[in-house]
Amino acid sequence: MGLVHRVLRDPAQSEEVVRDVLLEVWRTSGRFEPRRGSAMTWIMTLAHRRAVDRVRSSQSGADRERRAVLLSPGLPFDEVTDQAETHME
Repeated sequence: MGLVHRVLRDPAQSEEVVRDVLLEVWRTSGRFEPRRGSAMTWIMTLAHRRAVDRVRSSQSGADRERRAVLLSPGLPFDEVTDQAETHME
């Protein structure tokens, strides 16, 4: 949890990532190879990768939204509507 929280800096997202990692460890425990390293190293590697993926995904979404705002034309000012509202007031 500490490693993931240091990467994400958001407690809610950190909890989600840790939960996902624990499920992945449970489901893929057969792929663990003790000769390649300790179980803790394997789990920490999975957690770090998943946390970095979450940061990249969030950044990518924010970048897409920023580009969409910059590329979309502004709403045209409707002068007739403004005059009608002014007249009604």
